[in-house]
Amino acid sequence: MIRSVAAAALLIAVPVSAQDAVPTEAEGKIVIYRGGSVWGAGVACPVRYEGKEVVELGRGKFAEWSVAPGRYILTNKTASVEVNVAAGETRYVRCQIKTGFMSGRADLQIVDRASFEDVQGDLERKDIAAR
Repeated sequence: MIRSVAAAALLIAVPVSAQDAVPTEAEGKIVIYRGGSVWGAGVACPVRYEGKEVVELGRGKFAEWSVAPGRYILTNKTASVEVNVAAGETRYVRCQIKTGFMSGRADLQIVDRASFEDVQGDLERKDIAAR
């Protein structure tokens, strides 16, 4: 009894953002981020799924999206990326502004955890749009 009360107290004391860092066994997570480069600072990076905006990232932002296991095709006006998420898995998608005719364009790329962790300390969290 005392152990379970102590364990419950530990869970309550952990900040919500730390609890969200690991997906539950029944769901997965897609972390979408955009580095802080000044290149393309005026270009937005909207990310959509099934035609609905999930998040719009400015430079130096990231968002965590808890999802059911499955296949997700994330899009914006100029790019798309297929993300396959298994239960308990976290996948990472980077939005990078690339040069384009007359203006930059937002490109979406699957990256590994290490790529995200390299810049995570410089990023600000943004909430996912209500789905």
